[in-house]
Amino acid sequence: MSSPIAATTHHVLINGLSMGSGGGFTVGKELLRHLAIARPAWKFTLAIIAGHTLHEEITRESLPANCYVMRAPSTTSGKVARMRYERGEFAQWASSNGVTRLIQLNGMIIPTINIPTLSHNQDPWPYRPQAYIHWKEHVVAFFKRRAQREALKKADCLGFTSEYLRDLLIERNGIRPNCAEVFYNGLAESWLERARQPLPDWNSRPMEVVTVSNVHPYKRNHLVIQALPALLKRPGLSELVYHIVGHCEPVFREQLESLARNLGVERHVFVHGRLDDAKTQERYRQARAFVMMSVCESFGIPAIEAMTFGTPVVTSDCCAMPEVCGDAAILTPVDDVDALARNIEIALTDATRVEQMRAKGAERVQKFRWGDSAEAMARALERMG
Repeated sequence: MSSPIAATTHHVLINGLSMGSGGGFTVGKELLRHLAIARPAWKFTLAIIAGHTLHEEITRESLPANCYVMRAPSTTSGKVARMRYERGEFAQWASSNGVTRLIQLNGMIIPTINIPTLSHNQDPWPYRPQAYIHWKEHVVAFFKRRAQREALKKADCLGFTSEYLRDLLIERNGIRPNCAEVFYNGLAESWLERARQPLPDWNSRPMEVVTVSNVHPYKRNHLVIQALPALLKRPGLSELVYHIVGHCEPVFREQLESLARNLGVERHVFVHGRLDDAKTQERYRQARAFVMMSVCESFGIPAIEAMTFGTPVVTSDCCAMPEVCGDAAILTPVDDVDALARNIEIALTDATRVEQMRAKGAERVQKFRWGDSAEAMARALERMG
């Protein structure tokens, strides 16, 4: 890993130490893979935390030959420890290993690293107090906003996963960065190929609704549960089932299951936690509708994933969801349970509307290709001085 790099190539270090969710890991993994494909003469290293259950999944991936992994000590899993490590040993490693470009996946910069940096923003959370559940989160958000403000002023290029996120950060901070580009998240080619095939059968699917995403109050899973009593009374929906797939802290699981019990719909709600890829895909494939009412999304990969299975999507009308889903989904006002119930019923029963949505979804997902985003990011890295 310390071999000299030819003058005409680059060694790009992708700092993935902050990856804390399945979605964040997917972005780091796919950028590593597709940047390496886009620039085969370059060297790409992804920094992960040794022994981290999520991070170590990279070892099971088939990656191009110009991809490498750098492991930080397991003690860097905490935010403060990670910051100290990044400013010290991490910076020294980058210098001694010929790194010529740095990609920060957390939208920040490392002040001790004097290497052209692309600071990639993926999270509107610091600017969405609707997502906070404890006063401490207001404090954390304050410091994250301050760090992002420094990146807006000093990074060589700022990346964003949506126009929504770009405009949010720039307008809230009042700073015009040196370079600001949108690099949409994407889908694997096999998923895009599935969307190019004839639409799979929908009429014979069971009455099941699914949400795939890490579980947190700001994801608004509780709204779907609150809509169930009304939905179960509608013709043909008495056996409707709601599946929740994604990492779920015990406290959030108890909140959702308790709500279901109190509403008398507990036998209609299943909180699965995180499932492997095969089981997750089966949930997408079997569901009659996909629902995600989150109020804090910079992109929303699960919604377009659902579209590749021909599963109609109902989602919130805020953040990046309208931009990403367009007219291929039913957009629903945030926190409006009655409107949500009506829209879920449409996605479950209105065959004409559903077929239109499914056709638009299969076409829309082709817009989101990791290869296109990686090529655009590689060009941005080349322009950085």
